[in-house]
Amino acid sequence: MANATVQAEALSESDKMRFAPLVAQLVRATGPVSYDYQFGTDGLLERLVAVSWPRPETLFCAACSTTIIDEGDLLGIELGFAGPNFYAFKENLAALAQGLLARGEASYEELAGLMVRARKASYLNAYIPDDVYYLHALAAFPRHRGKGLGKALLQAAIARARAQGFRELQLDVLADNPAVSFYQAMGLSIVSEIRSPELSRDHGFPPEYRMAVSL
Repeated sequence: MANATVQAEALSESDKMRFAPLVAQLVRATGPVSYDYQFGTDGLLERLVAVSWPRPETLFCAACSTTIIDEGDLLGIELGFAGPNFYAFKENLAALAQGLLARGEASYEELAGLMVRARKASYLNAYIPDDVYYLHALAAFPRHRGKGLGKALLQAAIARARAQGFRELQLDVLADNPAVSFYQAMGLSIVSEIRSPELSRDHGFPPEYRMAVSL
């Protein structure tokens, strides 16, 4: 850990390939109940993240990511971008999903089910304004938690967002996620709380918080 570095610059192509299978684990860890509901547990999230990771302007792209690397190993990741890009990158991810279908790597039933479930889950997310930096995912592997990695990644994101002229950094987090208290300790406040009666009743979803910090 002594040599661990926050790496905001572009990853090498070899690192992109090595890290791709790990990124989906970190993404899922930010909200397992939500990702399991939307993508299932049969590898669809992993397949979509794998094709998104090396491609810019997609929802899980390496170009949108800041990593912490120690002796060549990925320890944690922050993934974020300008607020309106969330919607554009989401559309681009849908195009990649069609590629999976064309190559026989996903079934029509998988993708049709994802579209229905993702639409329902999307109502838990407040609208993302144009002039904010949206932090889409922040996670470290369990064995590396409690070592200040999340703090380093969040501080780097706040500094970068401030330097780029955004007025706020915003993120969404499920109310039962222990990260809520971490974000509050880092200066973020809960600005909205949204719940879905159906998702709470039938799928165990807690409310979703939108949290923000002025820059």
